[in-house]
Amino acid sequence: MLSLFLEYINQNETITNKEARELLNLADSTTKRLLAQMVLDGLIEAIGENKKMLCNYLLLEGTT
Repeated sequence: MLSLFLEYINQNETITNKEARELLNLADSTTKRLLAQMVLDGLIEAIGENKKMLCNYLLLEGTT
């Protein structure tokens, strides 16, 4: 699952929660937890947050 996510983000530069949810076929809450954990682990960075808590995720340099 992680390799599919990383492949997508490497090809597209960023990914949204919705794109990750559809790509990985996960529930919204599960996707949010996964993305939040990846941010904490230093794999991705949340960029462009707004009032609706919508943001893109960017792969951090050196992560593959």
